[in-house]
Amino acid sequence: MKIFFYKSLVVVFLFLVSFHLTFSFLFKKIKTEIANNFSKDKIEIIKEQIRSELQNAIQKEDYIKPSDAKLINQFLIKIKSDLDKNN
Repeated sequence: MKIFFYKSLVVVFLFLVSFHLTFSFLFKKIKTEIANNFSKDKIEIIKEQIRSELQNAIQKEDYIKPSDAKLINQFLIKIKSDLDKNN
């Protein structure tokens, strides 16, 4: 009975250690990915890219194609009618 108890303790201990090592490694990896993707430098780079794209869009004569404008207009009308029905 003692041998079974000791073996069980060793198995449970090894399981807990492997579980901890596996998920802590995964957690640390995800945490570093999030930190890298949302660092202040990256956010500033993305902001600058958005600003430059907006400047390019302002300089263009037509923002969107007429077919896209018609589609967006129909979509907005549909949303407005759905909102009016729910109120």
